[in-house]
Amino acid sequence: MIVIVRRRRARCAALAGGCCALVALAGVGAASAGAAAPAPSVPTPLATSLQSGAGTWATLPMGLLGQPLNTFWQLFFRPAGAATWSDRVGATATATNGGLVLASAVGQPLLAAVRPSNLLRFSPLIATTDGHAWEDGLVPGGLDATPGALATAPGGRSLALVGGGAGARVLASAGDISRWTTLGTARGLAAAPAGRACGPSSLTAVALLAGLSSATEVPMVGGGCSRPGVVGIFTIGAQTWRADAPVVPAALRRGRVTALSLRATEDGLTALLGVENGTSTVVVAAWTSGDGTKWTESPALVLSRGAHLDSFGPTDGTGSFVLSTDRGGVTSLATIDGPADGWGHLPPPPRQTATVAFDSTPAAATVALAPQGTTLTVWSLAPGGRDWTEAQILHVALTFNSST
Repeated sequence: MIVIVRRRRARCAALAGGCCALVALAGVGAASAGAAAPAPSVPTPLATSLQSGAGTWATLPMGLLGQPLNTFWQLFFRPAGAATWSDRVGATATATNGGLVLASAVGQPLLAAVRPSNLLRFSPLIATTDGHAWEDGLVPGGLDATPGALATAPGGRSLALVGGGAGARVLASAGDISRWTTLGTARGLAAAPAGRACGPSSLTAVALLAGLSSATEVPMVGGGCSRPGVVGIFTIGAQTWRADAPVVPAALRRGRVTALSLRATEDGLTALLGVENGTSTVVVAAWTSGDGTKWTESPALVLSRGAHLDSFGPTDGTGSFVLSTDRGGVTSLATIDGPADGWGHLPPPPRQTATVAFDSTPAAATVALAPQGTTLTVWSLAPGGRDWTEAQILHVALTFNSST
C-alpha cells in the first residue's frame, strides 16, 4: 500500500537527501533490494506482537499473500485498557510489501521499520509513544528479514541488523533514529574465534542487555550456526566478538541451531532457539540470570512432523509464545512463562491465525489475529477458557496493484 508523504518533507530531505524520492517510488517496479540472503536453518516469520507503554502492537500480512506486490504488511494497535484494535500502517508513509519489524523497551517509544521492497534501498523508521504522534527516521542499507532485526533499550540506544548474508552489518544508534554507525559485521564474526566455532550461516537477532552500569547496555547478536549443536549468541564491543550462549540438550546436538529471537528484560536476556532436528523443528527457550553469567534452558518444544512456524514473540515478563501449523492446517499455540516452567498449550487458535497477542494484565484475554484478504478477524480466549470467540472484525482498505 502506498501512502502519500505529506508531513516532515523538509526534515526527510535533510536526513536522506534523495531518499524521499525513493520513498515515493517504493511501489514502482519489481526489482528487489539486493541479492537474496541465505535462509537461516529455521525460517523466522515476521508476523509478531509486542507490548509497549501505550498498548499492544501487532504486525501481519494481508491482501493476496501469494503475490508479493499485492501483499501488504499492516501495523495494528490496541491502546492499554482498550478492547478493540485499529490499523496504524498509514503512519509508515511508504509501501509495506517488504514487511514491518517492531521493537520496544520500557520507557521508550515503539519503533516500527519498513523493510525494503521494489526500488526502496533503506528502511524508513517511525517511532511513537502513544500511537498517534510519530517521529520519522531511517535505517540505511535496509533492515534484515527477521523479527529480531531491531532492538531498543530503556536508555534510548538502538541496534539494527541490515544487509543479510555475508554482507550483514550490525548498526548502532545513540538515540537519534536517523544516525547509525557500524558496530560489527558478519565477516568480522566469521573471522573471529567465536565465529569460527559457530560457522555463522546468518545473523537473525539483536538485543541490548543491561550492563553492570545502569548507563550502559551490552550489544547482543544472535544467528544461525552451520556447525551442528552450536548456539550462535554473541556479545560485541570494539569490533570484538565473544560467544555468550546456552547449550542445547544433548539429544538436539546433531541439529543446526538458529537464534530466533533475543529479548532483554528486567531479569536478563530471553532467547528462543530453533533446532532443525532431522524431519522436525524443535524450539528451546533460554534465559540468563540478571548479570548475564549463567543460562537456563527450557525443555524442548517439539513441533509435529512437517509443521512450520507462523509466529513467535513475548507474552509477559520473560515469557514467550510459539505459533505453528501442521501439515493438516491445524494451528498450535504454546507458551512458556520463565525458567521455572515448562511449555503449556492453549486451545488451538482459529485457522488463518497469523499471530497472537497478550496483555500484561493477568485477567486479560489472549487474542488471535486472523487475516483473510482485506478482512481481519480478532478472536479472544478468556483466561482458562477452552473456546475462542469472535471479538472484532476490521475491514482494511488495500489498493491492489498499487505496487507495480
